[in-house]
Amino acid sequence: MLTKGDDYPIHQTPDPIAYSGTDRNFYDRYFFNGYTRDGGVYFAAALGVYPHLNIIDAGFAVRIGARQYNLHASRHLHMERMDTQVGPIRIEVVEPLEKLRVVVEDNEHGIAADLVIAGRHFPIEEPRTTRRTGPRIMQDITRLTQLGNWSGWIEAGGQRLELKAADTPGTRDRSWGIRPIGLRDPQVPVVAPELQVWWYWIPAHFPDRVLHFFVNEDGQGKVWNLGCVMLKDGGEVEHLRDARLEVEFEEGTRYPAHGLVTARDAAGGAYRIEIEAEARFYLSGIGYMNPDWAHGLNKGALAVGYDEIDSSAGITHGSRYEHPQAFARLTMTTPEGAVLEGQGCFESIVLGRHAPSGLTSMFEVP
Repeated sequence: MLTKGDDYPIHQTPDPIAYSGTDRNFYDRYFFNGYTRDGGVYFAAALGVYPHLNIIDAGFAVRIGARQYNLHASRHLHMERMDTQVGPIRIEVVEPLEKLRVVVEDNEHGIAADLVIAGRHFPIEEPRTTRRTGPRIMQDITRLTQLGNWSGWIEAGGQRLELKAADTPGTRDRSWGIRPIGLRDPQVPVVAPELQVWWYWIPAHFPDRVLHFFVNEDGQGKVWNLGCVMLKDGGEVEHLRDARLEVEFEEGTRYPAHGLVTARDAAGGAYRIEIEAEARFYLSGIGYMNPDWAHGLNKGALAVGYDEIDSSAGITHGSRYEHPQAFARLTMTTPEGAVLEGQGCFESIVLGRHAPSGLTSMFEVP
């Protein structure tokens, strides 16, 4: 089947663009977040394409103060991957690898937006990440990450927010490959995998540079995915070594309250980055771990939904709340002794065992 994408020189195999290998879990996704420098406003968007499921879905959400407004949309893809609009939500590539636009058209739920993110630097290509459970591929992905600044406006909760680039930093990423999507496979592997996740993702802006840190650890605390990148404005990517994250949980939860990243540059100079988590933003608002709007579910020819979250309601844990981001303030001490203040995102998923933290069961709290 030929589609609009076939008129562009982007083929990777002899197949038309409509076909993406043979794994039903293949996906291709945009993700965005942004926040005001005081943390009072935090927003995110996502759009995912699932060629073998013939589904495309999207979400846009914004937290204003303690109230989070969430718009969801899903439709049948009809194998046309170049049409990146789902109901009222649309993603546009304005300048590839430099500038993208997120549009939420007027709709009955009172949430709308027109936003552009301009990158501070060329996107960072993360190493390909592959993870198996016995013989089965569970994750095989490539991701690019780019920190940038937002401009435009958002309407939600009866308010209109005008956002200026100087005051609204954020991050975008693009990932594609294989990871579980849609309905679960009814036949699990003969030796069922342990449900365990230890994941932190910390992109952050400083006056003259950006930081990008991420880590996965298994139940024993063994690191299986790690990156720590420093990129000064106008400079080259610097991969820091011996990177390590220490986390202190918010009392009675598995949400991070404080973090400390330590790392060294090529000359052995030590970096120390202290992280303070503030108000949380729940990624279920754009589909992540949302039982009703999980990525890749077949919601019919077109479905649009809306809900709200009250972040002041004492939320601890639950299916919609296990994957948050938090607005974060960071203090970086460089090898030269300079102290830099920054803002960023402190994303986490902590499920199951983690021996170094004393966690022994799925939902136990420290």
